[in-house]
Amino acid sequence: MKALGLLWVGTLLPLTATTISVTLGGNSCAPAGACTSDPRATTITFDGLTSATASPYVYSGATYTWSGATSPFVEGSVDGNYASPPGDSTPYITIGSPDRPASVTIDFSTPIRYFGFYMGSPDDYNVISFYGGPNRSLIESIYGNQLISPGGGSWDLGAFVNFYISGGTVSQIVMSSDTPAFETDSHAYEEIPEPGTWVLFGVGLGLAAAARTRWKRS
Repeated sequence: MKALGLLWVGTLLPLTATTISVTLGGNSCAPAGACTSDPRATTITFDGLTSATASPYVYSGATYTWSGATSPFVEGSVDGNYASPPGDSTPYITIGSPDRPASVTIDFSTPIRYFGFYMGSPDDYNVISFYGGPNRSLIESIYGNQLISPGGGSWDLGAFVNFYISGGTVSQIVMSSDTPAFETDSHAYEEIPEPGTWVLFGVGLGLAAAARTRWKRS
């Protein structure tokens, strides 16, 4: 895989203390176009999914739900309906296309600290909203033209978008579009480690340090 250059970095103002930092850039992943460069992330490719795929769709710790009999999964491009992200010849999600869901909700079984996707033809009516905290309150809503400038739905525009979460937790994401279309592929996420994981990690480091000290004294 070939690394793609970092295109833009910014921090968008949140509605809560939690902040969402955004960067553009990932790995080149034929035939899907681009994918995350975060080696710790779980990637969801949507390969093999079709318009007949029923809600919910569950992959590892992520559950995708939508309304309607037709799913958001498509392949290729249809003028006036949806366009695959540049260089992507695999199945992907389209939201807001004719006879497709106007929104897709992603629920995470464990809160996440990173989310990413490969996005094509950005528009100002493409919206991704992050929810978290004990009451799943809205943290922030971000629009497609904020992510990839200048937007405008050009089929030639595409980039892998990374969202880094700090100062709080995210457990739900809602992607929506009220007109054609919001197209993404190669979704990726990284869960926040359970507290016990960090405790065990710290214990392991302590034992290793103690062993080194005993070895030096012997």
